[in-house]
Amino acid sequence: MRKTLIGAACATLALATPALAANCVKPVAPPVADKNSLTLEERNAMVARIDAYIAAMNVYLECLEQSDETARAEAEAILREFEAPVADLEIVQ
Repeated sequence: MRKTLIGAACATLALATPALAANCVKPVAPPVADKNSLTLEERNAMVARIDAYIAAMNVYLECLEQSDETARAEAEAILREFEAPVADLEIVQ
């Protein structure tokens, strides 16, 4: 019975995570040119775009981590809710 509940919680987590992660906006990677063929100004501009992309990607990854934590907490709460009655039944038997 417990394995079934754990499986159900995992399924809930798998379904909930994409919905929560939908609030996270994945940044678009900038095009990267051959740095050897760029002028200094073009290279500096490309470095700035890459730096901005990395900063945005860090925000995106943090959002995914928070979404994952939220989904796990929700799944664990559901699992605890369903485990309580099962534990009571096992004690009575």
